[in-house]
Amino acid sequence: MKPRKSSLNEAQRHWVCDWWRALQPREPGSEPLPGELTGLGRGDRARLRRCTDSDELLLEPASHLLVRRLIALGLADVPVSYERLARVAGVLARVKVDARDGLSLARHLGNASGAERAPMSELRFKRLQRTRNLDDLYLQWLRAVQLADGRADVAQLADDLLTWQQELEQSATRASDGVRFRWAYDYYLNARDRAAAEESEVDKELTA
Repeated sequence: MKPRKSSLNEAQRHWVCDWWRALQPREPGSEPLPGELTGLGRGDRARLRRCTDSDELLLEPASHLLVRRLIALGLADVPVSYERLARVAGVLARVKVDARDGLSLARHLGNASGAERAPMSELRFKRLQRTRNLDDLYLQWLRAVQLADGRADVAQLADDLLTWQQELEQSATRASDGVRFRWAYDYYLNARDRAAAEESEVDKELTA
């Protein structure tokens, strides 16, 4: 399967990762943070984690710090960008480990995770896929991160969640082009099927 077009450019993805790192405990020898992030910390993370909807998230300074820089880096400066990214901020605050593996969260939740039993049940995954109310969806994303033991690729998760919200408002988007289809693909394929599918894609590229 061809990679999906990202909603965030490389500079924006890098900022998301820096912002997430600023919420984590400081470790000796860790990469320095941009100056505007030095005021963030575990207190901000705790407040974000207590938020239950976008209204509460929009009252948090940490959410606005994430959004303002992304807008400066080229994201559309419209009210809906703040709402979408506030939800992203709330979900990222629940991530404990940045996997940096380029994989969707769904890959860690389903059969492709390599676990004997999928961390997220198929029933719960289908409920997640069908949810249209954004605040309900936000709560389900939080649960998904919890089921993945707080491990996710921070930049990829931010990109996926932002795109997911955009697509819910764009009915013209083909289902097979959307992030939910990509998550379903990642969730249902087991490791052996995935390896075969990826090998087939490589063969197609070599013979094209």
